[in-house]
Amino acid sequence: MTPETTLPLFSLLDVEKAFPIEGGRREIKALDGIRLNLLPGQSLALVGESGSGKSTLVRVMLGLEAPTNGRVLVGSAELGSMDTAQRRGFARDVAYIYQDARGSLNPRMDVAALLAEPIRLHALRAEREIDGRVDELLAQVGLPRALRHKFATELSGGQVRRVAVARALACEPRVIVADESVAGLDVSVQAQLLNLLRDLQRTSGIAMVFVTHDLGVAAYLCEEVAVMYLGRIVEMGPTAQILQAPRHPYTRALMKAFPRFDSPLAVSLQGEIPSPANLPSGCRFRTRCDEARADCALTDPVQSLLDGRRHVACLHPLAVAA
Repeated sequence: MTPETTLPLFSLLDVEKAFPIEGGRREIKALDGIRLNLLPGQSLALVGESGSGKSTLVRVMLGLEAPTNGRVLVGSAELGSMDTAQRRGFARDVAYIYQDARGSLNPRMDVAALLAEPIRLHALRAEREIDGRVDELLAQVGLPRALRHKFATELSGGQVRRVAVARALACEPRVIVADESVAGLDVSVQAQLLNLLRDLQRTSGIAMVFVTHDLGVAAYLCEEVAVMYLGRIVEMGPTAQILQAPRHPYTRALMKAFPRFDSPLAVSLQGEIPSPANLPSGCRFRTRCDEARADCALTDPVQSLLDGRRHVACLHPLAVAA
């Protein structure tokens, strides 16, 4: 079956999420007009500065926040209208790896109990088979069997992240959502975890949504990337195409800010990011954009197909170099 005829695991259709402020007199739009599909086996990076809406988008996808407008479909089912059985299936199919991996693990349970819990919850193995499955999971994420009876407080940062990955795999999901899962680790440990996640995703066929502010991580780990700015996806498409030839000025600015050994770090974005409670008229990026024109103050561009699989929300997309 080709990707074109495969039903998406997730479909977000013009999703908005607003939070009231000032006693309900005003609101902040954390998400605005999000259109997004996630296909089986696909790896997607959500990239953007802090406050761009990445974590809010993940919470809406996981059903932790209800959208203010728009629709979130899981397969053909509306996420907000699922019955109990569908919710149980969704909880098994979609696993979440928290940024604070240590805080997400019960400190009173050892590693074996942490990994056995989702297996028992979803009745994935007979009781006599659970110990063997725990050993399989530890081996899958590169941890020794000797850690079975350790507690989270006794593990290093890298070991805790691997246990969190193993716990996500324990429920045999179709999708793994990871929120900045390598942040705060030593570079060598980050590389080990990124290699682990990439190999697991490619060998098992699990779809992945990876939240990051690091374009380097996105390029290494994911085949698709969605660049977010102030609640909107401003550019989305194949990672290699976007990094080779960005079509939105914000994507280009993020790439210029990425450190390189052969050149000094450039200041690529001027000014401050606007308040989401007081967005500029027209394009929300125009106050920091060196390509802004008069009509950018009048029209707020929506996410639209530009070429092939590339989606861009810009009135004047950057030209592709010859």
